Amino acid sequence: MRQIVTTGNGGVDVLRVEEKPDPIPQRGEVVVRVRAAGLNFADILARQGLYPDGPPKPCVMGYEVSGVVETLGEGVNTNLMG
Repeated sequence: MRQIVTTGNGGVDVLRVEEKPDPIPQRGEVVVRVRAAGLNFADILARQGLYPDGPPKPCVMGYEVSGVVETLGEGVNTNLMG
């Protein structure tokens, strides 16, 4: 999979595209094949180091995604999936 990693605080120059192995879901998790992702205002402030609860760097930002559930981990309750 490809992911955009924020390597530190700053402008767009702190963003890097990295290749990683596809994730394997653990118990109770699902893997989503992301078709679209967005960065919101808080993500941008966090990249700039201006968001108080921003994640430590390096990190992958973008909590807003849309896609298809591809793999289920053990114990996932499929009754909750519309």
